[in-house]
Amino acid sequence: MLILTLQHRHRRPLIPHSTYYYRPPASDSAFGTPPVGQIGVHHPREIVRIERDYSAGELTQFSSSYPVELDGRITPTQFMETINDINELLISAYSARHSFIYNFLAITTLHLSTLFLTSHYDKEMRRLKETIEGINTQIYNPVGLNILWPRNVAFLFLEIEYYVRGLCAVHIR
Repeated sequence: MLILTLQHRHRRPLIPHSTYYYRPPASDSAFGTPPVGQIGVHHPREIVRIERDYSAGELTQFSSSYPVELDGRITPTQFMETINDINELLISAYSARHSFIYNFLAITTLHLSTLFLTSHYDKEMRRLKETIEGINTQIYNPVGLNILWPRNVAFLFLEIEYYVRGLCAVHIR
């Protein structure tokens, strides 16, 4: 009974979740194995977490270090271009100048301007969502990867689901 209990504790969860990167992938991970599952239908086999980059202070941006788990699915250049596109939109969204103008207008018009004007932040978030959907459709989904919408986790990290190759695109959750 004790042996069964120990074996049960070491089983991988059916629904994976991302965790902090603190060692290379375990020997029983799905990385580098033949793909199984379908995007949007099955649970991903693994989830790769891309951490925030705090080298520029509290500026919201993600680390551009290429995770070895994505090797064989996308090139380091494709990954770097993806992260750079996302980071550029995040930097623009958190622009102090645009926030000042929007908030100044809101205060001087007793917040009536917010009924007619969309904030720069909201516009950039919409652009970011469209960009991630486009990147997923063109680059990531065909090779069995899917970038999740980082706003769901307050932009603390970026998650990339590890699926099967060559299936149709799926919407961001």
